Amino acid sequence: MAAPKETIWNLDPHTKAKHDILCNYLQAWFPILSTWHGRIIYYDGFAGPGRYKGGEIGSPLIALNVAKTHQGKLARDLVFVFVESDKRRAKHLESEIVALKPPKRFHCYIENKDFETALRETLDSIQEKGLQIAPTFAFVDPFGIKGLPFELIERLLSNPHCEVLITFMNVTLRRFADVIPKRINELLGHSDAADRLSALHTAKERVILARQLYAKSLERQARFVRYFAMRDKKDQELYDLFFATNHSKGHEKMKTAMWRLDETGNYSFSDGVDPDQATLFTSTPERDFAPILWERFRGQTVYSDEVLQYTWDKTAFLDKHAKGALRLLEAEEGFKGHSIEVDSKKADGDPRRRNTYPKGVRITFEDKES
Repeated sequence: MAAPKETIWNLDPHTKAKHDILCNYLQAWFPILSTWHGRIIYYDGFAGPGRYKGGEIGSPLIALNVAKTHQGKLARDLVFVFVESDKRRAKHLESEIVALKPPKRFHCYIENKDFETALRETLDSIQEKGLQIAPTFAFVDPFGIKGLPFELIERLLSNPHCEVLITFMNVTLRRFADVIPKRINELLGHSDAADRLSALHTAKERVILARQLYAKSLERQARFVRYFAMRDKKDQELYDLFFATNHSKGHEKMKTAMWRLDETGNYSFSDGVDPDQATLFTSTPERDFAPILWERFRGQTVYSDEVLQYTWDKTAFLDKHAKGALRLLEAEEGFKGHSIEVDSKKADGDPRRRNTYPKGVRITFEDKES
């Protein structure tokens, strides 16, 4: 994706999708963090001018609007840091923020610097003072692969309660593995990344490997890593939207935000897909998840809590998908040799209603294939 030269430009459908995910997640993130912390930070690494040619608002105003209109009790101090290297866009963003009239407890800062310089200075300053950064959600949305060394992302994630949502330009990256190997290695967080990518012959192989390498790097500091693939009108991959956090609740809320956009569960949005045409999908998420669950717990008797915890922490699926999958397995609907036995009573001794899986119910995943 080429960076636009104008101060403001048109909003692409895939960017709109990305902003929908951001908005949905922030609706949950602000009140959750505010429960435990009096000061939280929204950090926008490539903020832009704040608005598009068609009048649509950009990520800075999305974040401010979510916080301003939220009905819940939010933190005493909400800090918004907007990094924008282009002077014209930074100035335009400033005028948009002034027009929005944020509440006094909103502390808004515009840094007219490149992302790498701004974040490095911030982290260095905090480290030198022996302080710890407040809980932070960083939205890192570049047009290319320049100025995004993984070392900085790693430093940010090493702080408690810090999360990142990153536009990962793997399609751009695959073309330059042979040309700028040092930058590729710095971006991916692996000293041999460029060599490994160059050894592959197809673009698809390079995209897959780049995605895997980046996920592994994020997992060095984050317990939970998810991505959402963005595609163009021709259904060609553009980039991945990576999320990384150390908190199960944040992971759950981001998955929910992604599922709102893509009910297929593939975490793949395409400009060429009509979201109203549910007939595009050949199967339900519950049917896809059922054999995965059965294989994971095959031959075991476990509590329903463990099944749901596995779903929340280790998969792309949601609570409702797990319960739907369990219903299919209990009824043995279309899964030969894949079945479960569920206790007839709940943990408190009361009868369990069929097709419900309350806390403390034991589930046996029968291994009929043995």
